[in-house]
Amino acid sequence: MTTTLADSLRELYKFSAVDYGVFASMLILSAACGIYFGFFKRTTPQTPESSDDECGPPVGTPPGVSRSKRRVTSYGSTSMDEYLLGSRKLKAFPVAMSLVAGYISGVTILGTPSEIYNFGTQYWLIIVPIVLMGVAVCSIYLPVFCSLKLNSSYEYLELRFNSSVRSIASVMFVLDELFFLPMIIYVPALAFNQVTGFNLYIIGAIVCVVCIFYTLLGGIKAVVFTDAWQVVVMFISVVIVVILGTIAIGGPEIIWDRSEVGGRLEFFNLDPSTYERQTMWSVLIGGFFYWTSFNSVNQPMVQRYMSLPTEEGEAIDCDVHVGMGVFVSVCCYAGLLIYAHYYRCDPMSVGLVKTDDQLFPHYVMEIVGHLQGIPGLFIAGVFGAALSSLSVVLNSTSAVLLEDILKGMFRVNPSPRVANIFVRSSVVVLGLAAMGCLFIIEKLGGILSVATSLSAIAAGTTCGIFTLGMLVPWSNSKGALFGGVSGALMSGWVSLGAQFASANGQIMPHKLPISVDGCAADLVSNSTIVNPIYPDETGIFPLYRLSYHWITPIGVVTVMIVGTIVSFLTEPRNLKDIDPELISPVIHRFLPQESFGNYGSASKDVPLHFTEEMRPAAYGTERSVG
Repeated sequence: MTTTLADSLRELYKFSAVDYGVFASMLILSAACGIYFGFFKRTTPQTPESSDDECGPPVGTPPGVSRSKRRVTSYGSTSMDEYLLGSRKLKAFPVAMSLVAGYISGVTILGTPSEIYNFGTQYWLIIVPIVLMGVAVCSIYLPVFCSLKLNSSYEYLELRFNSSVRSIASVMFVLDELFFLPMIIYVPALAFNQVTGFNLYIIGAIVCVVCIFYTLLGGIKAVVFTDAWQVVVMFISVVIVVILGTIAIGGPEIIWDRSEVGGRLEFFNLDPSTYERQTMWSVLIGGFFYWTSFNSVNQPMVQRYMSLPTEEGEAIDCDVHVGMGVFVSVCCYAGLLIYAHYYRCDPMSVGLVKTDDQLFPHYVMEIVGHLQGIPGLFIAGVFGAALSSLSVVLNSTSAVLLEDILKGMFRVNPSPRVANIFVRSSVVVLGLAAMGCLFIIEKLGGILSVATSLSAIAAGTTCGIFTLGMLVPWSNSKGALFGGVSGALMSGWVSLGAQFASANGQIMPHKLPISVDGCAADLVSNSTIVNPIYPDETGIFPLYRLSYHWITPIGVVTVMIVGTIVSFLTEPRNLKDIDPELISPVIHRFLPQESFGNYGSASKDVPLHFTEEMRPAAYGTERSVG
């Protein structure tokens, strides 16, 4: 068999023994966290008399009743409370780092640079929606969850509407995570395949086994503390590569000049067309809806906020989003750096990489591959980002399966031992299911847009229902049900229709021009370089042609409009009878004064099917407003 130059270069850009050592250290440390928190750092159950709860009892709690007592029984046993919520005693800094790790996944590290490389810098404006999302989460959603002290975010929907709304939202969340889990695995497997040649399925299995292991043993404590150091590795690895790459190319000026000549610099595309992949309007509006939907009411995020001992969640949230914006900016800059290096020889055109998402790993091996350990650190960072996302999804989804599906939907109140077995078994089954779906994701390209499109269905619909409940006080359960179903159908129709049209070649993203003029003659002669021929999309159903940024706004707005109209037509809630604790503080000024006499009534008036062990921390105690 004839060996081409491309084959030789791919073999050259491979891991060294030191890189394998750095990477293996990351996996070993992750597994060690599970062992440490699972066997050596287990919290001793506290009695009400010995509790050192920083929160103290809520205002109006009768003497002799402590918040700690209710917390111990929140999941049916102390072990479940510790496993899923860390006994609500985790520290602010590791939780903040874990939140960053949850926001910034491997999809961000690999998908963002390739998005900038192929479509220009318009996406860079996403940092504005990220900051605005932080403001929205801090002011609208988080105060409600912190006030109610819920174990699962979906419990709010039963308090605000009814059990059917809660069940629909929790089932959508589980399905969404089942779709997203294989993408989380695919990202590091793809990067590792590029730099080692290892089979995607083998490395995917390794990721799953390690992640299942430490999540299974250590629970949310292992998840949070592993996330904390993994996010540091992730940030350091990307920053080191970016700095070394900038020095190697000759400075930021060269990067900027080459990007400008290549047409990559575009920040204010004011085209009103919703069919354009990236415009200022789609990034700002669609980006805000997407990031807010994904991070405001999603159980993985709310669960980590609720693991704090006090209402520190509101204090750390804004800081988290500033750090997030900085990291996304670094990833966007990396996209320009990669383009400036390959501006005259696109590696995908000549067969050096197979997919866009392998661009960054290939660049790392070419530029810093000779510095042993640096490529290993980078891949460890990508794996750390993926492991952190995978672990928290496994942990939070198992909590939803217990609290919202088993207890909430099926009204089953398992014993502590059965609950423990159920939750840990859920972690294993979810991890194995994600690994089994890996072959589907391998057939998809452009993971950033694919992940955004699929997650938008559930995230947008769920966020719309929560927003309806918190910001539209007269909305009722019928409005929430009809709005939720309408939002899911509408966003699902658009998202799945677009994916189907794309898979059939009817729709194709229009990439910016690339060049192979500077490639070695052997690379060009041994590659079949064909200029892309874009299909005529004028005959495609208009909704299928929409930019992926608009899918989430469609879901949220549909829920809000349909839910509000149906509520008006089917006896809207009497505002005088509403519990203000269920409404976002930004709406309190518009509520009648009589309603504040009901403060805390919703959490006190718990449905009869809830036993004392099933009640969230806010239940069962009369509260007053000072």
